[in-house]
Amino acid sequence: MKNRIIILLITIVLVSCTHKQWTLLDANTIAIPIDSSTEANADSDMKAYIAPIKSELDEAMNQVIAQSVEEMRSGKPESLLSNWNADVYLYQASEYLKNQVDLAVVNLGSLRAPLPQGNLTVGNIFQLMPFENELVILWLKGSEVKKLFDIFALEGGQGIAGAKFEIKNQKADNCLIQGKPIEMDKLYTIATNDFLASGNDRMIPLATPENRIDTGLKIRNILMEFVIKENQKGRKIQSKLDGRIKVL
Repeated sequence: MKNRIIILLITIVLVSCTHKQWTLLDANTIAIPIDSSTEANADSDMKAYIAPIKSELDEAMNQVIAQSVEEMRSGKPESLLSNWNADVYLYQASEYLKNQVDLAVVNLGSLRAPLPQGNLTVGNIFQLMPFENELVILWLKGSEVKKLFDIFALEGGQGIAGAKFEIKNQKADNCLIQGKPIEMDKLYTIATNDFLASGNDRMIPLATPENRIDTGLKIRNILMEFVIKENQKGRKIQSKLDGRIKVL
């Protein structure tokens, strides 16, 4: 009898340890808005703790650092915002190398907010570039640059500076770099960000350069420094549509 009880207990333990397969039969979700409607549920102690920090942060973010001639938004095939950003990339990379960089590439997906007409604040630059991306300089053969432009042509455009091309039958045609026809065997310097330099956002040719320099300069910082310097020189921030990418 005692042996039967022991066997029964062992069996119960083994059965209870068997892995169970759970199946989800139903699920429900609910969106909880984080806005004024949830203010009543806010923790008062936490609000008191955050208040001085928020006040200090708001003061810093609302600081006016420049004036913009007009609102700048991103778009295809070219736009005021993407042209301006690419121009700043090109300028800063050239300053870093102490030599003229050939072209710059900016992905439209990195431009997260427009820049308003009138006052430009620190917060505007953070909204435009909320990421920690850094400036990178690459050396690519003209044949690889042409492949890159063909990718841009399929997408209908991207942000570029120092170069021009036409989109014809979803291909990049009449490609110019620094005003001259692209040479397939020539090495060109390209200013871009570290995200794109890894071949992301379909910019695969950028991932295999002949040479690469990681400048360590934050994109947000170079944009901020550029607008501050322009303001100090008494100049307003402005951009232009100059036909750097045309759709035929």
